[in-house]
Amino acid sequence: MVSGQAMASVKSRILRRICSTYPSIPASPFFRFRRLGISLFFFALCFQVFLPVSTCAGNTFPRYPVIENNVRFWEKIYGRYSISQGVVHDSYDLSKIYDVIPIFDHRIPGASKLNAPILKGAKKKYSRILQQLAKGVTPRSKDEKRIAAMFHNYKRKRIQQAADSIRIQIGQKERFLEGVIRSGAYLSDIKKIFRNQGLPEELAYLPHVESSFNLKAYSKFGASGIWQFTRTTGRQFLTINYEVDERQDPILASRAAAQFLKKNYQSLGSWPLALTAYNYGRAGMLRAKNVHGTYERIFSNYNQGHFKFASRNFYSEFLAARNVAEKHEKDPSITRSKPRRVLTTKLPGYIAVDALCRHLNVSPNTIKTLNPALRRPVLQGKKYVPKGYTLRLPQGQQQKKLLSALPQHLYHKKQKPTKFYRVRPGDTAGKIALRHGVSLKTLMKANKLDKKASVFVKQNLRIPEQNNKRRQGVQNISSRQQKRTVSALAAVSAPSREQAVPVLQDNKKKEAAWKSIQKAREVVLGVLGVSPPSMKDNIMQGTITVQPEESVELLASWLEISGKDLRKLNKMPSERMLRPDEKIQIPLTKVSASRFVEKRFDFHLETEEDFYSVYKIIGVKTYEVSKGDTIWEICRSKFDLPFWLLKKYNTDLNFNGLRSSQQLTIPIVKAI
Repeated sequence: MVSGQAMASVKSRILRRICSTYPSIPASPFFRFRRLGISLFFFALCFQVFLPVSTCAGNTFPRYPVIENNVRFWEKIYGRYSISQGVVHDSYDLSKIYDVIPIFDHRIPGASKLNAPILKGAKKKYSRILQQLAKGVTPRSKDEKRIAAMFHNYKRKRIQQAADSIRIQIGQKERFLEGVIRSGAYLSDIKKIFRNQGLPEELAYLPHVESSFNLKAYSKFGASGIWQFTRTTGRQFLTINYEVDERQDPILASRAAAQFLKKNYQSLGSWPLALTAYNYGRAGMLRAKNVHGTYERIFSNYNQGHFKFASRNFYSEFLAARNVAEKHEKDPSITRSKPRRVLTTKLPGYIAVDALCRHLNVSPNTIKTLNPALRRPVLQGKKYVPKGYTLRLPQGQQQKKLLSALPQHLYHKKQKPTKFYRVRPGDTAGKIALRHGVSLKTLMKANKLDKKASVFVKQNLRIPEQNNKRRQGVQNISSRQQKRTVSALAAVSAPSREQAVPVLQDNKKKEAAWKSIQKAREVVLGVLGVSPPSMKDNIMQGTITVQPEESVELLASWLEISGKDLRKLNKMPSERMLRPDEKIQIPLTKVSASRFVEKRFDFHLETEEDFYSVYKIIGVKTYEVSKGDTIWEICRSKFDLPFWLLKKYNTDLNFNGLRSSQQLTIPIVKAI
């Protein structure tokens, strides 16, 4: 409830604004009736404002006339059209549906290959009809007459535009219903999170658009979880590393989404703009708002940058998804998943999953289901559950008792290090496996190598743990080679020349030993991706070549410094972003070179493992670079590939020096 004093204050402010807007209304007794009318208007307004959120949700999320056709279109996609139907329509006017064609269900093996000629044929058919109409050719067939009726009294230029903007949207009815069923396990908690943040609880329906509440949803470009956070955005609010990815936890990710959407709203001032910014980006929407002002004008007129079909339709999709989901929720024939009651505990140290399972008498699958933020390396025992992680377990007295008696000796002080190797010229998978005392089969499995065990120069390979038999096999490697490798690795993190060889007294021997270690150190660091560190301006520094997906903030986090300090070291303006393949200086004052490289390797390994858990490479093709091509257009527009994957298949590709007629190897990607 609102107090009388607060109500009077609000009333006073509104009256002052109205009188300042309409100065012809004086404060004389003669015009008191006007003041009375304004007061009545104010109280009517307050009656609406202070109704429950659900009652005035239409004002919070307005359904503008200009987007009405779009909302209706997406309501049909989510609630009427099957995943075995393709809706052929105009990209700009979604009321114009040319046809609904039968296609193969995507869950059928080989469906995409079977559907390709069907979809291509439908586009070609209606493009030809529209092109003929644009030329003034009289329609003859039934389909031609039907399409011509849609464009009655339209100018030929608009009809030609329609011929060039045919799009096919696959129906989502079954997928959406599955999402509604899944959402039952989380929706009430997510609504509560938004209410606690002072936000409309209807925002909890946004994952229907992003992922259909699929916890395993993952895009080619690294967006993950039900809210489809990218790593860059997700790291602002969540923990994302090789052990834990909180984007995949629906509750933790929803708290992050609430914070993110709240910032969008505070910057943009309306929910239509704030929601569109979720897809297009806050900075982009601020630019659009500065040019066009309102959401309606932006929707109708804005066409810059990457504000295309997806961004323009995002708010309409949200409205449609909310409407269809609420309708399903009222259907008694639909049984939705129910929330699970759990116990939580914050772990005081690092601990192995198998040790937890044995002591708590739970299955690894239970740990996985209740803790979706834990990544595969933890669940597979390659890494420990990290210290400070809030573990969820089934609720029950027995679990509570076992949890309280968790032995201290099960905890570890440090995380398991990641063992890896960067491929050098002349290497083969067999040589690498022998060098590290693991079987070729194990190395191939750990790195998802193809049947030929193909490796690429500069490719990072994870070295799996050795078993006892393979440890004995390491003896086949010469002791001299082993000693050289161990010495080099030890020297990587040596902070000073004196500390590196303190036991040698003879100056000549000391100097020779130091040079030997320095040379070995250069080899190792070169393989790991960091130039040999050196003192410059009293700071230990190294040089790295920026890799795809890396940013100033990300590198700074690995170095345990601020992004501002890293920019200052490289004399880089605050607004400039890093470019792949450029070289920058990194300070090694807080972390050693080897520790930095381990964090860096984990990040890129995480990126690749996530990708290959959802997609596979089924072949390659060649593309010749055309004049005017950019890496962005090749990856995002032409082949729908992440930058790192293109780089992996074109190791000599320089992102800053794309040449016309250059031949690129393009991997062919297929969802698993």
